[in-house]
Amino acid sequence: MRFSYFDIEAITEKKIATGVKKLADYQADISKTIEVHNSKKSEYSLAHATLPELHQTLSDLQSEFKKIKHLILVGVGGSSLGVEAVHQVLDEGKVKLTVLDTVSAYNIATLLESLKKVKKCDQLAVCVISKSGGTTETMTNASVLLEQLEKQYGKKIYEQTIFIGNPGTDFLKAGKRLKAKVVTMPEVVGGRYSVATEVGLVPLTLLKHDVDAYIQGFDDANEDEFAQVSAEAATRIVEYAKKNYKHYNFFAFEPRLEKMGAWYRQLFAESLGKETDKAGEPVTKGMVPTITTPVELHSIGQLYMSGFAGVYTDFVTFDDEVHDFSIPKKGISKDYGKFSVQEVTTALYGGVIGAYQEKSLPYRSTIFDEDLAYSLGLFMALRMREVMYAAELLNVNAFNQPNVELYKKKTKKILDI
Repeated sequence: MRFSYFDIEAITEKKIATGVKKLADYQADISKTIEVHNSKKSEYSLAHATLPELHQTLSDLQSEFKKIKHLILVGVGGSSLGVEAVHQVLDEGKVKLTVLDTVSAYNIATLLESLKKVKKCDQLAVCVISKSGGTTETMTNASVLLEQLEKQYGKKIYEQTIFIGNPGTDFLKAGKRLKAKVVTMPEVVGGRYSVATEVGLVPLTLLKHDVDAYIQGFDDANEDEFAQVSAEAATRIVEYAKKNYKHYNFFAFEPRLEKMGAWYRQLFAESLGKETDKAGEPVTKGMVPTITTPVELHSIGQLYMSGFAGVYTDFVTFDDEVHDFSIPKKGISKDYGKFSVQEVTTALYGGVIGAYQEKSLPYRSTIFDEDLAYSLGLFMALRMREVMYAAELLNVNAFNQPNVELYKKKTKKILDI
């Protein structure tokens, strides 16, 4: 994995080194948590993927669900975005993925219409994921979906259903009553940090991705050299926030990384967007994370390169080593006829980077250059750790989300439940 940075003059190497030094004690604390597999610490999310019992669960499910051709994942936010991010990059059409996240009768109806063609129940799997067991969106979608599927397939559909959540919830108890598969996740791990727990790894296994390579990459992010990369990245984020940069743009230069941007946006916003810090003081510094793809090069490129202030851009990409085409030497694109599509893509990336440098626009760049499953695991673990580090430097709690609960309470009050 290749990393590079282009900073404004105010972000000096000395400031980066100072920020990394401030993180030394917290780095040591995380290392200890990983070393002893301390499942009482929120940072345990960085260690759980290597648990032998988890690997046995994945192996058993892989054997049991080997005939499936379509996975329906019912979950919202951290319960679905990580899986979607990895699947969007690795999808080879082995198993179709449909996600029900927002409450939409239209989406359910469209899905049910498509499932009329699926005659054999063992070709279908349903993962219902709710950490708390009470998520409005998930409970609504799952209740309707399973009732409709039971009409089509009978009780056998529950043999193809997996409930994933915190141990002891009414949600998992309901799964047992229905004779569905029930899988617990570590209670200490929050949803947005759960991609390398049962929440992410069970669906990715059913989708027939290389989960072993993904876990290897995720675990390698705990090595000292990569912990240093995360610490430096976190320090930059905080320093730019202190300089009143308000806009953090995840630029998925390879469009298949757009869902990765959505995953990181939730991780970033929900972890760092706090009303008060640990001392009870108001939080006044922060950035709004957004996502861009090359489709927006004309629109967003025009905006940024015209001097729109306060933007820090995060370029993420990889070279497609599988798909490429030679551009015809004759016809409408003869000027490009000596190149391949991938060569033009690389030139576009270089052109954008060159333009950013000429306009003195700060950015960071990450390019995957290893096996993609491995790279995705490594990247997501690095980003989880860097957000934890940034929260530490900002003195905010990276693991709570007090204001997210507000809309949930208001919704339930309206529904009188």
